[in-house]
Formats: sequence, C-alpha cells, structure tokens
Amino acid sequence: MSRSYSFRVPASTSNLGAGFDALGLALDRYLRVNVEIETLTRRFAAASPKGRGPCEGVKHEIVVRGVDAASIPTTSDNLILRVAKSVAAQRKRPLPPFRITIDNEIPLARGMGSSAAAIIAGITCYELGTKERLSEQEIFHYAHEFEPHPDNLSAALRGGLITATESANGDVLIAKMQVADGVKPIVVIPAFELSTEKARAVLPQTYSRRDAVYNIQRSALTIAALTTGNLLLLREAMRDRIHQPYRAALIPGFEEILALTIPGLLGVALSGSGPTVFAFTKPANAKSAGRAIASVFEKHGVRATPLAVNIDSEGRSIAEGER
Repeated sequence: MSRSYSFRVPASTSNLGAGFDALGLALDRYLRVNVEIETLTRRFAAASPKGRGPCEGVKHEIVVRGVDAASIPTTSDNLILRVAKSVAAQRKRPLPPFRITIDNEIPLARGMGSSAAAIIAGITCYELGTKERLSEQEIFHYAHEFEPHPDNLSAALRGGLITATESANGDVLIAKMQVADGVKPIVVIPAFELSTEKARAVLPQTYSRRDAVYNIQRSALTIAALTTGNLLLLREAMRDRIHQPYRAALIPGFEEILALTIPGLLGVALSGSGPTVFAFTKPANAKSAGRAIASVFEKHGVRATPLAVNIDSEGRSIAEGER
C-alpha cells in the first residue's frame, strides 16, 4: 500500500490599494497538488542498479492540468520542483522520487499570487516527501529565496486577510484578521500577462513624505473598514500613490476603471502588481460590477473575464490518504 497526499494552496491578492507589500487576502481559487511517493520509490528502487541509492538517477514526474497548464513546465524548470529541491539541498536531506499531479486554478502572471502558491506548494512537497514538517519561520526563510515579499506568501500559507512585515532579524510577523460580513470580492482578469519584474521596474526609488503619509493613512483605514464593517470607507481607503499611478500605463483602461462610480462598487485596485483588477462590492452587485470593469477593458481592446470569488480563510490545507 502506498501513501499519497493531496493539498491545496489558495490564490491571493495583495496591496488592496494602499497597503503596498503589506496587505494580502487569500481567495478561493486554488493550486491543487497530489503527491504520490512510495509507489514510485519502490518501482524506481527496483529498477535501479545495485549499489545506487533509491533517489539517484530518478526523475521526479510532473503532470499538469487546469488553467494555463501549457505554460507550466513539467521539467526541472517547474517552480514547485525547484523549491522542493532547494529546500532539500539546504537541509541536506534526500528528496525521494515522487509524482506530482497539479490541477491549477490560478492564472499565471496576472497578480493573483500564482508564484507564491507554487513556492508554498514546493515547500509542502519537501515536507511530505521527507516527512519533516517545518516551522512557519523556516517556511518563510526558504520561500524568501524565491519571493522576497511576505504579503502573498502569508495569505497563501495562512489564508484570510493578513498584514505582514519582516522584522530586523528576518522573522516574518503576521496578523490575520476577520473580514466583516456584507462584502464580496471580485477579480477581473484581462487576457494578457504582466510579470512582477516588469511591474516593479516602473516604480520610483524614492517617494515624497506627502505620498508616504497618504498611503499610511489609507492602509490603516482599509484594515479598519474591512474589520469593522464600515465598508463605505473602502472607496477612499483603497486609493494609492505608491504603485498604481506608475503601473497604470501598463494596463489599458486602468485609470478609467479606478474612476468608475457604479452601484455596489465599494473599492477597486490592482490585484498585486496587475494586470488583474480586484474590487470589493456589495454581494448583490458583484456580477454587474465585474461586467462594468470588464467592459472598460474591452473598450480599450482587451478581453477580460470577471469572476466573483470568496475569501479563503484556511490557507494551505493538507490531506493524507492511503491507496
């Protein structure tokens, strides 16, 4: 009988407008992974020449299904596998051969935390393959080699609304909060990719004190609005001067989207570094608000897909099975 594990890691949106590199929110679109270990270990060990270790010369197998499956490598370039191997090398532990089946629901390079989910998935594959559970700080230590910002990583790992920061000694400090009732998240996903590197490259190296204070005030107001239920504050709270004005030129129609005033649209922002647009709406208006945002994209020649989503409150979830 062989052991198999399945787990999922949620998508995430970050910044929420003014909370640049600080605020994150997990969403109910998932990177789902099934890991099969012992069957392949026995099969490959039996096929290996005598005197060789059970992992030597053995390739890890990857099967991919779902959203953007054709763009997800099944070779050693796969981010999940790269992360798992990196952790194993640093901890000097053999990584056994395994087969992973990926069922992906998170669009790539759209500002919905696909890389963060894959990084957490890679660390999870290491943990399951070696039967060594890592502490939260160890997870962030290894994750930061691939993603230096804690907001998406924290949301992917812990779920919910989080604020995250890195202390002077390198520890990641997380506060997880409960979002009040009466708000519905939506995402509108345009049909083009925007790499985080390109979106970061347009940002200035320094900011004025006035702009820094502007964002500090609104970031705090965003947390207050979401946790107390004073949702009418979100329109102002999610305004930003740190990243969105500089990224607007990369996203056709984005400034027009920010200016939308339609029933039930409580607050709107880039999802992470974009190009997906994220918004909080009243539940009854979620579909119409999504269509209105998509229509602006389409007016500027960009096809876009609106989705009403839910907040994922669980984060990474692991299940074990026998078969």
